[in-house]
This record gives sequence, C-alpha cells and structure tokens, in this order.
Amino acid sequence: MSDSPAPDDYAGALRDLRRLADEDFWTPGLRDHEPGRHQSDLAELGLRVTVTRARYPNRSDGVDQYAVTMSRTTMDRPPDATDVRLVMDAAFGESAARAVERSALGSKVRLFRVPADVDQDSSS
Repeated sequence: MSDSPAPDDYAGALRDLRRLADEDFWTPGLRDHEPGRHQSDLAELGLRVTVTRARYPNRSDGVDQYAVTMSRTTMDRPPDATDVRLVMDAAFGESAARAVERSALGSKVRLFRVPADVDQDSSS
C-alpha cells in the first residue's frame, strides 16, 4: 500500500505509515492490502520506507515491535546514517534511539526493529 501525502511532508508521510501499521496491528483485516505492511516513496529524500507492526516471533508471547525497512529508490547504495536518522526520528521520535539494526552485510536495504511501547511518543 502506498500512502503519499504532499511531497514536501516526509515527516507526515512517516507518521501516517506508523499510524496505519498501528491500526492494522489492533484491527487486522480492516484494509485491503498485505497485512500490516505500509510503504511510501519519499521523493524528497530519495527513499522507499516500509513500516510493519507485529509480534516477533509471530506468536502471542512475541515482542511487540515495528519493522522498518528503507532503501534508496535508485537502489544504488544503502541509505546513509543521515537518511536513517531523518526517517527514524520523524516516525518514532525519542524512541528512535531504541531502534536496533538487523540489516544483512552488504545489503542495499536497511532493516530496523523498534520496540512498540504503548506510551511511545511519535510526535517529538
């Protein structure tokens, strides 16, 4: 599913991705798309970002987390640290500092896990 707000509002697009992932987590099947997966191309950053919220491992005792993947739309190289910081801060606020990278060595796609705390603040 691609959610595309105004091109100059990447922070708003990222907050929307997270909100949609939250909605799917709490009310699965509400939308017609791949469960829990929300993606947006952020043209102004040259990035494609996907946000999913689920339990990892996928069972009742799994840890409630977001999975965030990001890649450059040109796939010429992985997103750099500045790109990652912009995306994670906009989507997760102070909780971005708790993200753990799970990218494969040499991959052009970066994957992060972020704990999904109920009291987590996404607006900072």
